[in-house]
Amino acid sequence: MSSRRQASLLGESLRMPSSLWSATAIAGPTLKPLERSETADVIIVGAGYTGLSAAIHLAEAGLSCVVLDAAEPGWGASGRNNGQVIAGLKQDPEVIERLYPGEQGRKLVQFGSEAPTQVWELIKRHGIDCAANHRGWIQPAFTRTGFATVKARCEAWRQRGIHTRMLEGNELHILLGTNQYSLGWLDPRGGSVQPLSYARGLAQVAINLGVKIYAPSKVESLRSKDDQWIAETGQARVTGKHVLVATGAYAERLVPKLRTSFVPVRTAQVATRPLPDAMRKVILPKGHVSSDTRQLLTSFRLSPDGRLVMGGSGATAGLDHSAIVPYLHKAGEELFGHLGRLEWDFQWSGYFAVTTDHLPHVHEPERNLHISVGCNGRGIAVSTSLGIQLAKRILGMAAAELPVPVSSIGTVKFHVFRGLGVKAATVCKRLQDYLG
Repeated sequence: MSSRRQASLLGESLRMPSSLWSATAIAGPTLKPLERSETADVIIVGAGYTGLSAAIHLAEAGLSCVVLDAAEPGWGASGRNNGQVIAGLKQDPEVIERLYPGEQGRKLVQFGSEAPTQVWELIKRHGIDCAANHRGWIQPAFTRTGFATVKARCEAWRQRGIHTRMLEGNELHILLGTNQYSLGWLDPRGGSVQPLSYARGLAQVAINLGVKIYAPSKVESLRSKDDQWIAETGQARVTGKHVLVATGAYAERLVPKLRTSFVPVRTAQVATRPLPDAMRKVILPKGHVSSDTRQLLTSFRLSPDGRLVMGGSGATAGLDHSAIVPYLHKAGEELFGHLGRLEWDFQWSGYFAVTTDHLPHVHEPERNLHISVGCNGRGIAVSTSLGIQLAKRILGMAAAELPVPVSSIGTVKFHVFRGLGVKAATVCKRLQDYLG
């Protein structure tokens, strides 16, 4: 591949970034770039959770698939997140049902509720080695305003048949390993994975089912001709009846207007050295994972090798995450510094896609062109489930049956100023957290 065709997505190098996950993940499959033209039933652009999940389910149904990725499976948000598997969408159930009254709203809420189950079942069915941990997610309230939030969320899901429960006082302190929070709720649907191992595992499952994955093979152009889609990489092409664009926050100009329909937001993760046994036994001792209710939420968990991994606490629209890292270190010290010294070992970051309504979007701008984007920080469960739903759509399910409604591609107002907007929003949210 020429240096021009190796040009980065949103300014990043196409090498796998240095992170705890890249240092400890299972080996990925050995892949080569597309060198000869191919035909397939379905062309999939992007080897993240959505694209790989769709490929697996399409292959199991007997369709041939070619997956093209500019870097490698899990290179983007799929391999850089905190690894928490969280139920629900970014918006609360009652908000979704207000936005989409009737059956559509109920389907969308149910889709989010059941999304983690799709992850656990997929891992179990195919024996994916990704340190899967289904022990539940705890959301503690960071401020007094957060008290009402956690109570409302716990009750909203309890009314919908989920065995949630409130946590407070000493019980919460013991389950988290810190007394910085006094109230929270426990969602049994949640848990964690080693996110890059999960992505690489999905890729290997897809290959075992006959899916062809080519990487690095950046798609330079996408066009339709005679009821067929053609994806050009510069070296060769793939022709197929359907195409699924699953590039997430790393969308460029492949599909008109797609890159301006959301804001790519960069957030960071940090990880300590392996903790001493005494600290491991106190921090999240029952294996839960946690994210609090801050406007700039802070996520924390233990890695499979016993490190504290912190995520969130800030955002940027650029490549430099150095301004976020001190906030993460500070949050870690405030939560667990009483247990001993935290020695930080890794820091990394990546983009995720934020939509204006904070809900996932599905688009079909042309016949047999399928797009999904905008997991808004709930990527592991939601992306996996979107892949399954889009596979069903390609297999013939009516658009009206999709839990995420098909919509036209919109444009975020003043998208050209997104960098300033993310910076201003970060300052504002940090102030809200402080005042709260």
